[in-house]
Order: sequence, then C-alpha cells, then structure tokens
Amino acid sequence: MIPKIILGKGARATRRLIGYLYGPGSANEHTDPHLVTSWNKFAPDPGRNPHRNPRDVEDQLAAQLDQPVQMLGDKAPTTTVWHCPVRAAPEDPILTDAQWADIARRIVAAAGIAPEGDEEACRWIAVRHADDHIHIAATLVRQDGRRPRRDYDVRAVQREARKIEADLGLRRLNPGDGTAAKRPTSKEHFKAKRQGQQATSREILRARVRRAVAATSTEAEFFAVLEATGVNVRPKVGPSGDVLGYSVALPGDLNKHGEPVWFSGSTLAGDLSLPKIRHRLGDTTAPEPASVRPADPWHLATAATDRIPHHLTRDDEHVAQGQLVALGGVLDLLPLTAPAAARSELEHAATLFERATRSRTSADLDSARVLRRSVQTILRTPTATGDGTGLAMLLDAALIAVAFARHWHRQRQNAQQEAAARQTLVHLQTAYTQVTAPVLNDLASRAPGIPIKERYARHLQQAIPEHADRILKDPAWDALAAVLADAETTGHNPATLIDQALGQRPLDDARNPARALTWRIHRLGRRHAPSPRAQAAMARSTTRRHTAPAHPAASTQPVVPKPQARRR
Repeated sequence: MIPKIILGKGARATRRLIGYLYGPGSANEHTDPHLVTSWNKFAPDPGRNPHRNPRDVEDQLAAQLDQPVQMLGDKAPTTTVWHCPVRAAPEDPILTDAQWADIARRIVAAAGIAPEGDEEACRWIAVRHADDHIHIAATLVRQDGRRPRRDYDVRAVQREARKIEADLGLRRLNPGDGTAAKRPTSKEHFKAKRQGQQATSREILRARVRRAVAATSTEAEFFAVLEATGVNVRPKVGPSGDVLGYSVALPGDLNKHGEPVWFSGSTLAGDLSLPKIRHRLGDTTAPEPASVRPADPWHLATAATDRIPHHLTRDDEHVAQGQLVALGGVLDLLPLTAPAAARSELEHAATLFERATRSRTSADLDSARVLRRSVQTILRTPTATGDGTGLAMLLDAALIAVAFARHWHRQRQNAQQEAAARQTLVHLQTAYTQVTAPVLNDLASRAPGIPIKERYARHLQQAIPEHADRILKDPAWDALAAVLADAETTGHNPATLIDQALGQRPLDDARNPARALTWRIHRLGRRHAPSPRAQAAMARSTTRRHTAPAHPAASTQPVVPKPQARRR
C-alpha cells in the first residue's frame, strides 16, 4: 500500500482538487467517484446526489472544507491543502468502501490531520474513483483555527501503511530510509500508457542520466553524452555565468501548453543533482598509476568486481558504499556491451539495482576508481568486446558482488535495498545464462583429447577433492579443459593455474564451480607465462601445500561470510 502526500496552495486549491477527484481523469480512468467517509460522516457527496447539479455539490463540498481557512482571513497559511492518494498493490484483493474508510481514518490520524477523538481537527474527505485506491483531501487549518501538528507526516503515514498491510493481509512493502528516488505520479503513468511507453518519462530520463554519469569522466562529456542519447538538456546558469544545475526533457514529451516537460536532476534522484554528479566525476580525473593499466580492460574490470565482496565484508561503511555505487555504474553500462538477446534482462537488473546503490551512508568514491575507469575503457575501445568471454567473466563476478550487496544491506536492515538486490539477481542470472551459453559451447568445441583431460582431472582431484566430482560431471567441464589447454600452450602450468584460481576465492558459494573456474583460469591464462625457473618454484610450492598435513591454524585463506543469496 503506497500513500503519497502532496501539498497545495492558492485561493482555489481545494476547489481544483475536488474538481479533479470527481472529474473523468486525464485518461477517463475515474469511474464512479464517490465519498467513502469524511470528517463528520455526512459531507455532501457530488457522486451520490442525482437530483442536483454535480458542480453545485462540488462547490458546496469545497466551501465546507475551506470554511476554517476562510475564517482566518489574511492570517490563513499559504499552503492550505493536504492531498494523499493511497494505492493498493495490483495483487491485493479489491477492498470495500468500509475498509477504505477505515484506512482513511487511520492515515489522517497518523499524519496529525485528524487525531482519533479530536473533534476540532482538520476537515477532510476520502474519495474513491477506482477499485485500487482512494484520495484523501484535507484543509490545513483546524476547526478551532489552529494549525495541525503534522511533524514528519510522510514517515508517520508510511509506518501506518505498513501496519494496515499487516492487519488486512495485503502485500507487505519494505520500509524505506528516505533515500529512494521520487516515484512517477499517477498522471505520468497514465500519460506513458496513452503514448504506448513501457516506462514514464521520469524513469527513462533517470536511466539515461545514470548511464551518462557512469560512462563519462568530465562534466562536458556528461552533457555531450546526454544530448547524444536523445535527451534535451537545459543548464541552469547563475548571475555569474556559472552552471548551477540542469534540467532534462525527452523530445516530444510536452505538457498541455505544448511546452517540454522538464525534470531537474535532483527530482530524478537525489544523487543526480549537478553537485552530486560533479563530486562523482571529480575523483575520476586524478592521475592513475601506470601499474594498474592492463592490456585487457575486461580483466581489470573483473578483477575489481571480484574484490567487491572483500570490501563489503572487511572495509569501512564508506568504502563499501562507494563499491555499491560503482557496481551500479557497471550494471548501467553492461547493456551497451551485451548481445541483443541479453540486453533486456541487463537493463532490468540495472534499473532494480539502482535502489541498492543508495543508503544513508556516504560513499568513498575514490576506492572504486579502477572499476569505473575500466568499464569506461571497455565502452571507448571498439575492439574490447572480444568473443564474449570478457562479458561472461564480468557477469560471473557481478553475480557474486550483488549477492554480497544483498547480504550487506540485510545486515543493516536496509529492507528496500536488500529486496532490490534480490530481484537484481534474478535478471542478472538470466542474462548470465544467455551470455555464457554460446561462449561455453565454443570453448567446449575446442576441448583437448581424453588423455589431456584425464591429466587435468587428476590435478583437480588433488587440489580440490570436495568439488572435483561436481566439476567433472558438469557440462562446462569441456570448456574448463579447453581454457586449461590454451593456457598450457602459452607456457602456463595447469596445476599451478588451478591452485591460483582456487586461491582467489573458495568455490563454496558457487552454484556452478566448473563455470567459475573457467572464467578465473581464462583470465589467469591471459597473463604472461612465468619463466621455467619460476614455474619450477611454483610447482614445488604447490606440491608442499598439497602434501602438508591439514590443520585449521595453517590456513591463510580468509574466510568470507556467505550471504544467503541466489547461487550461480
């Protein structure tokens, strides 16, 4: 159940609202508008007075609501109307008028508009003109002439809505923390439906702005990318000539006056205001050490994503939050690099995970600079897309990172963010399957002969006996053998590579250990092969580790908490 508070001001604010509630709606969506209850339970109802002109009854109702305001004369407040639509979830049962009336009374009491038993409270009505929602309209002067005490009414109403859901057995929404982006209004939804759009203009613009932020490193690039993606941009310039903000609009999205519908960055989302974007872009302009410039940006992005679980479990809150912001940027850009079949799922994943990138913890953005730059390099390098193995590797790492993000939010009781991460995993898993299937098939077609595969199998049974049987029976075993053979032809030792891959992260949280090892060894195999002397030293070290007696105190592998998340 979603309540939303809207304030109105002006001499005819109440009358305009009544006219809208009893009118046909912008898309003729209002059916049978009528009162379900009111402050005195016998207010005039324009929808149930067949013998009178409905407009006259609307005037009478608005006048009765406004009477306490009019009594104050010049001392009346500027903001006089409190409007709260309350909408049920699509899967909820259709509630009766009596049930909606009870919901309305609980909402106005929680908001401080009309506390229970207060006969001098504000005047209010609840109008129903559709099966799934009501509109509560109140005037913000009490009948004794005082102002209502509605401190933190938004939070209070949300809390009461969660209680109503539990009491009536409705869909339970997750409590928020005030960091969610602004929802599209009902008018925006109806407009999108009329225009045949799957999403509202607000949602489309939010996604494009987020993608532009993730893809660029300077403010000039940011605005250029926005315009290149078909977004109209209007900078807000101060008296000094400095750009203080910006607004965006979709071409063809016009209001009733034929003018573009503009949205400022801050109304799209709190982290999309120009000062916040400048802060995020600012840290990408710092010089980057030469030691972190590899030849393959996919490998660098994957390695940085692989480290996100460590940051989420070991580093401070601000570093962890910075990693989540960067991971959101990766998901925003991945659809641009993916095959057409996987784009839709990746776009859904990015849209959902956007909620998981924001919390009340400030983000240390500098800690994730390498990840952001590597993904930007992928976009700017036409040859970087390769044969699909790079995207497969990065998606494999992103799945684990999102699972740990879900766990991180659960520990902090960020319910909305945890739910967003959980839903992201569903779409990301589907995209991962779509992307990896042809890549694994291609690798499997180049699998080595049986004698070589048997040799690799012995290495696996020695190195990881607890998972060896699953790996050898997995359909991805041939692909794993192929990448081991490729690495061996370039001078790598297969046993050493297996040992290094296992050292990166335990396979306990991998639903498909053969796939996980395939991408790890593929990345390791692309590195320069060690010299023969180094290979011999690593082989002796590997032998000693595998033959030494096991003892818990001898293990140096960090134990990473395993979140309860969708396994790959």
